[in-house]
Amino acid sequence: MLEQQRQEYDVRTGYDQIIIMLPTTDWAPNIHPLLVHFPISILLAATLFDFIGCIRPSSAFIRDSATWLYCAGGFLTLAAYFSGLDAASGATVSFEAKPDVSAHFRWADRTTWFFIFFASLRLAISFIWQTTSKWVRVPSFLVSLIGLWLLIATFELGGRLVFQHGLGVSSVPATGGQWTIER
Repeated sequence: MLEQQRQEYDVRTGYDQIIIMLPTTDWAPNIHPLLVHFPISILLAATLFDFIGCIRPSSAFIRDSATWLYCAGGFLTLAAYFSGLDAASGATVSFEAKPDVSAHFRWADRTTWFFIFFASLRLAISFIWQTTSKWVRVPSFLVSLIGLWLLIATFELGGRLVFQHGLGVSSVPATGGQWTIER
């Protein structure tokens, strides 16, 4: 069986819940750090395609490419969001890091649902309305910049959790010396 299950009692709802745990390795105890980079790069590419769509007149290919990138980015953002919830539920967090974990969660929540909604809107623009009008392209690009700002705020907080608080990073023994290229 590729996945394991564990059953926990959820205090908030009063019900038992079954949690599916994906197989991981010793060096990666959860999949969140492996997933988070994909939505960042795909949503940056989608915003770039939106920008190109603003300066290139009447290109349905550019519009549709941006739409599919927003859909993929929204789906991967959702995957990163839920893998982050799973990772946080099993992590031991210091008192100093708890406010940053909460802030990262709030921004990830906003970012995820923004891009899910925005991808749905883009599907409607591309495949229902089928418009390449500048009156639709430019506002769509401006709205995507809001999403990009949400994304940047979220990954800045996630980076702070890793690099300032050491969350999700195993300690390295202090033995040895500085690494150099050996030939």
